[in-house]
Amino acid sequence: MSRNITPTVSPKQPCIATRINSPYASNLHTNYTPTESEILQIQQFLTEPLKRLSSLDAEIDRARSILDELHRERDALSDDIEAHRALISPIRQLPLDVLVKIFVHCLPEGRNAVMSSQEAPILLGRICSAWRSIALSTPRLWESLHIPTPTQITENGHVPAQPDPTFIAKMERRCEAAWEWIGRSGGSPISISVCTPRHVYSYGLQPLTMKTFEFAITQILASSHRWKNVDLRAAEDSFTRLQQLAEDDVPLLESLVIASGSLTNAWDPVASNPGGRWTEFSGLLSARKLRRLSLSYLKEDLLSLPVRWSQLTHLNLDLDGSAQFRGVSRGLRYSDIIKVLRRCPLLVSCGLSLGSRTFDIVQQPDHEVLLTEYALTLPLLENLLLNLSGRWDECNLKHLDLPRLRHLDIKFEEMFTASHTSLSSWIDFLSRNGGSVKQLFITIHSLTRDELIGFLESVPLLIYLHISNSSGSFSVVDHKVIDRLTPSGEYSDCLCPMLEEFQCNGNNCASFSEAQLLSLVQKRSESEKVGVLKRVDVTFDRREPKNFDEFLGSLTETGMKVSQRNWTGAHIRPESNNTKLSTVVNIKYAEWPLQSDCFSPWDVRWQKWGPIIGLGTPRFQKLLEMFKRLP
Repeated sequence: MSRNITPTVSPKQPCIATRINSPYASNLHTNYTPTESEILQIQQFLTEPLKRLSSLDAEIDRARSILDELHRERDALSDDIEAHRALISPIRQLPLDVLVKIFVHCLPEGRNAVMSSQEAPILLGRICSAWRSIALSTPRLWESLHIPTPTQITENGHVPAQPDPTFIAKMERRCEAAWEWIGRSGGSPISISVCTPRHVYSYGLQPLTMKTFEFAITQILASSHRWKNVDLRAAEDSFTRLQQLAEDDVPLLESLVIASGSLTNAWDPVASNPGGRWTEFSGLLSARKLRRLSLSYLKEDLLSLPVRWSQLTHLNLDLDGSAQFRGVSRGLRYSDIIKVLRRCPLLVSCGLSLGSRTFDIVQQPDHEVLLTEYALTLPLLENLLLNLSGRWDECNLKHLDLPRLRHLDIKFEEMFTASHTSLSSWIDFLSRNGGSVKQLFITIHSLTRDELIGFLESVPLLIYLHISNSSGSFSVVDHKVIDRLTPSGEYSDCLCPMLEEFQCNGNNCASFSEAQLLSLVQKRSESEKVGVLKRVDVTFDRREPKNFDEFLGSLTETGMKVSQRNWTGAHIRPESNNTKLSTVVNIKYAEWPLQSDCFSPWDVRWQKWGPIIGLGTPRFQKLLEMFKRLP
């Protein structure tokens, strides 16, 4: 069968692809095998299309060349324009003093600056030569410095007995850089922190762990006359040179933190020096302007230290030592602390860690301690932080009189073993001092629901409440606690009527439903007898309910909306036209819950408790899958 082999190509038109009017169209994209004669015909047929394709390729290359040239011209012109715009940018017109203030505001808050190109002030010196010149000539940018003194770790995770020369050389360069940094601060008072990451070391590693710290101390000692705030954390025998400072060496020192870690695996007061080096060479502790002091791990008798206690306004004792350190429970006796507090009439803020010590077993006396022995009034104290372990003498805290107490932070450590006496004493303490408390942070480990409610009943003026749980123990913040915070329902009077912010997070802390939480927010906004909540943050230690999105959708009827939704929870705020409700609510769910998903956001009457971990729980299944993937 004869075929027409003259190809017809559609004319060149804008935006229309060139196609071939082929006599073989029915055979294209099939498994048809042409004959030898048809092969020749097809080859002849493609002659004109191939010429057209070559022409199009040439046209495309020409167009690309033109486009590339236009891009180059455009980029060059844009660079020139931006360069001219940079000359008239507002930042160039700022007076030098204003630019310096901006630089100062770039410094980190709440901690000292670090030697990193990712942060000010070093980052500011890498923008341009002008900024570098300004940064290097501005002493205020170099008035604080944190110097980490790391311990060398080998590939197998051990600390070598002898330091590697390369590691030592690197540490020496860091210390030299610290010296240059301090030099840039001119004659300004400076804030210095030197920290060795680990506070407890094996005895055999003593020389190595001390050496890096001593490198840093050597570089900063010459500037001691300008020290204003100093934070030192290292092994106990690393402080030898610091202990030799005299009062005249630190005339500007106002704030001092010392955490002196043990070089042995346990803390044994019997093995400590009775006199103590801090009592022999004590210029650092007896600084004339010292107002803020934090001491942890020191073995000396506190009263033997030559501290000017009467001028202190801020005092922290053994807060770093409150945690269990390799099975060694740390803390101070109340009987020792009260003697120190008697010497501190100007205290505004105080943090204490009370607890037992190894080789320091104190039995509860069989007689009533005289009230005058433990009674004390601190008329100016506003902030109090307490780490408690359940020691019997903690009950004597009830004798403290703190008429201006505003901020109270109570942490019941995991080793805390509550007794009826100690908890009732805490109720007495809050009954005496809770009337003026505006902020309460409480870690509820080992407390019962009724005890927590008793605590909250003692703080009627509370504005900020933060409840957390540091362990996986059973939650006590349940629907009954939320009911007591809600101004309607079974109880005529609600707890904390002036509450503005409420946070509940941590391991297994919140065990109420989402619906109860929203009810709390709404009823507090509707009631005229209580204040309106401004912010609520709750972390549920369970998986997100399957009907959570449906629950969020129903919020439109309550005048609230979801402003942000992600896989960990939701951020809920009032509708813009809702003038009665002003509470912002953050709901989060744990990534790895301790409880199974057994709560309904609507039905609060049939709450069920799931096992923390069992063969059928999602957490166990995750563990099982994880172990299966292990090599």
